[in-house]
Amino acid sequence: MASSKWPRQSSPPRVFVDVDVQRDFCEETGALYVKGSPNALFRRLTEHAVAHGIPIVGSVDSHAWDAWEFASNDTPAPEGGKPGFPDHCVKGTPGWLKVEGTLPPRFRFLPNVERAPIDAAVRELATGKSHAVYFEKEVYSLFANPLAEAFLRELAAALGGAPELVVYGVATDYCVRAAALGLAQRGYSTALLTDAVAGITEAGVAAALAEMQAAGVTLTTSSALLF
Repeated sequence: MASSKWPRQSSPPRVFVDVDVQRDFCEETGALYVKGSPNALFRRLTEHAVAHGIPIVGSVDSHAWDAWEFASNDTPAPEGGKPGFPDHCVKGTPGWLKVEGTLPPRFRFLPNVERAPIDAAVRELATGKSHAVYFEKEVYSLFANPLAEAFLRELAAALGGAPELVVYGVATDYCVRAAALGLAQRGYSTALLTDAVAGITEAGVAAALAEMQAAGVTLTTSSALLF
């Protein structure tokens, strides 16, 4: 059993991947509410990570008011098709914020920029000085943030071994799918907590789960971690 002080990591080390657990997606009043979002379980996973020294690497949808995804403006899409979403997760608005209880005591947000210092943030997370790092992004995959690739690679090295990445959040058939596939495709041991996700459509969820499993993602539940 893990000790009561850092490090409490298993072997191989474990990292939680919190995907877009934000008010606009996870609360009924949100602009793009994902029905059935398991917010109580998200809070429990955050508490568990903090208590057991498990680093959290997360993503947050971060938009400006004139984001090309939004139907409310005529900003052209970079590659054609404009999805026409309602305004959501505009940085600084209530809907952009993480769900209450899912932000640990010590955390950093890394902006969606080409270059920024990451060494200190890696060390803080690997040693337990901070609990979480969240990557701002504008599209589905956390790897859309240019800092994510190197950060995860350096974090794995700092943890002293190839970590197991445990994914949860919303939505299963969009950003969760993109995160899990992106991790698996980069050779990370990746697990998805099927009771700690929610999706848009039943067919989309089924297809996403099958695709993730075919890519080598392990499908499991939170009971394997919390009990």
